[in-house]
Amino acid sequence: MGSFISSPQVLTRKVSGQFQVGCKDLMIDGTVLGDRGLFMRLYYPTDNENTDISSYPLWLPKPQYAHGLGEYLGQSPQKMNLITSAIVGEKREDCIENAQLSTKCDKWPIVVFSHGLGGSRTFYSTYCTSLASHGYVVAAVEHKDHSACWTYQLSERNGELVEQPIKIKLIEKNEKNEFKIRNQQVGKRVTECVKALNVLEQLNLGTVPEKVLIGNDFDWSQFKNKFIMSSASVIGHSFGGATSLASSAYTTDFQKAIVLDGWMFPLDSTQQEQAKQPTMFLNVGDWQWNENLDVMKKIFPHNDGNLVLTLNGAVHQCFSDFPFIFPTWLAKKFGVQGSTEPSTCIQAAIELSMVFLEEGKTGAQRLKDEKFSDFISNEVYGREKFKL
Repeated sequence: MGSFISSPQVLTRKVSGQFQVGCKDLMIDGTVLGDRGLFMRLYYPTDNENTDISSYPLWLPKPQYAHGLGEYLGQSPQKMNLITSAIVGEKREDCIENAQLSTKCDKWPIVVFSHGLGGSRTFYSTYCTSLASHGYVVAAVEHKDHSACWTYQLSERNGELVEQPIKIKLIEKNEKNEFKIRNQQVGKRVTECVKALNVLEQLNLGTVPEKVLIGNDFDWSQFKNKFIMSSASVIGHSFGGATSLASSAYTTDFQKAIVLDGWMFPLDSTQQEQAKQPTMFLNVGDWQWNENLDVMKKIFPHNDGNLVLTLNGAVHQCFSDFPFIFPTWLAKKFGVQGSTEPSTCIQAAIELSMVFLEEGKTGAQRLKDEKFSDFISNEVYGREKFKL
């Protein structure tokens, strides 16, 4: 069923590259290791030209994702059902499920992506599919640390797979143990990002991970010797931004990190001190604040290749799909669109990300100066106009 008040049915890419995009979910059981395993959506270049709309995956795979998002936002399941029916409908990602990997290149660069608080593996499809259309393989992790709006794991019982929900954990601001809880969550998130990288390495070696719960119907052998493991990077938004920094601090297998309007609160002093890989911070000035920027100030001198840029007129959710889910008037009403057009914000984020991954700080700074200087500056400020 379509939606009554909506943008187009497919969330089309804003910076489309030369490739079509394929996708596939992969869930790996972790009970052998005493944890919850790994759940991620892989986005990758494909030569498939399938135009059958049913091949494009739903943006909301299950209604529970909307209910969990509603819980995070303080809205009832009934209200979220109404919003989903009227606005989201059967909106789909701009990628082809189960498509084959493109044969037009010998090897592809890889990226691990970490969502924000209340997010999921699908909520950043515009950003992730755009990268994939330019030749990146993107592993979008759905975190099981109770920070996703909703997720699940499958467990085997009496020969059948049973779905066990993992709901978002709501924490009041200034709760006594807030930092301890968030730091534990970021630790779990790092573990999952590293696992995602390890799984990509296994696939590159031609090995299918043990105990695949979702993805058994896919030919994973096609990824053998297809990844450039030496240039792996990690990217994240908000809580995912802290995750990307902590992941690059944990292992230098992540060569670079990109922090999309990062929330630094969950990082402990060791993680801050050890975050030394080249990092680009893309901040939204109207969302950042002094204490958050103070942490960036500590990390920024760790590497001469670090870069901080601030988007003016943007909003915190401009890196996600939400500005494109709603018609413009509703996007503004819900606070997911600022004075700078969402398409302009996501275009800048995608193009700057790709140039930073390929050319580092120098390339990203040059692109900003040549193309985006009208709304992106090197001034580092938050709500209080704090300067680095």
